[in-house]
Amino acid sequence: MQPFYTYPELGGLPVDARLGVIGNPIAHSKSPQMQQPALDAAGAGLRYVRLLAGLEEGDFETLLAALAERTFVGVNVTVPFKKKACAAACRRDALSRLCGAANTLRLTPEGWEAFNTDGPGFSRAIEELGGRPLSSLRIVLLGACGGAGSALACQCALSGCASLALVNRPRPQLQELADTLATCFPAENLSCCHFDSPALRETVQQADLVVNATSLGLHPGDALPLPPEYLRPGQMVYDIVTHDTPLAAAAAERGCIASTGIRMLLWQGAFAFRHWLGYMPDIAAMEHGLAHA
Repeated sequence: MQPFYTYPELGGLPVDARLGVIGNPIAHSKSPQMQQPALDAAGAGLRYVRLLAGLEEGDFETLLAALAERTFVGVNVTVPFKKKACAAACRRDALSRLCGAANTLRLTPEGWEAFNTDGPGFSRAIEELGGRPLSSLRIVLLGACGGAGSALACQCALSGCASLALVNRPRPQLQELADTLATCFPAENLSCCHFDSPALRETVQQADLVVNATSLGLHPGDALPLPPEYLRPGQMVYDIVTHDTPLAAAAAERGCIASTGIRMLLWQGAFAFRHWLGYMPDIAAMEHGLAHA
């Protein structure tokens, strides 16, 4: 089996390949190592593959149409196609509708149905980390305007968190996101802040949970998204990057409850599996697959 398949190569897919993940790039994706053990443990008889979509206009939609013809069960969708996945769907869950992005598609007789399991996966990971639901937390979200950040902001709002501070570089999208959230979240519990704002330190120190949804930490040598002295002992710090990051290390040194995004990755995959097959996967099988990815 190939590391990934493109549209012209779909004829070479294994006959049991009816689930997959679409992105560009895609060779790095850990989703097959996580999903395939769960599918095997369930005796589903399905193969999960990586799919590389082109970046030209219409390439993603052409690939989706070809997968529908092959009666795919469903797909995960990653960068840069999450908004296109939402737009291509005939039905969308509440989070997909609010943030305009979907990471999971399920094929139905009417067409593709869209879900965003990043939000529920994040919610479950945070509850595991600190033993408290999002609804009870004062949250600071760094990088709120990014693709991941906006979805997490919408999840926090839909969960009814105690307060939410959106932190980003000065961009028009920051106010646009705040306006979107105001349709389902009390305005008095919502605030916006820039990374260079004098108010950022106090905003961070008042939070129960600080989330890094920026790309800082993705590559070796990246700077921290904020000075570590802004953090206070005892608060939760969650970096959605799935490997060890400077922020997670600095937060732990400050006495914070710190974690990377590996559990969010696990749970978003588990909830996607449930959308496709109608039941939860063997979590231990998924954990084992991720540990050896």
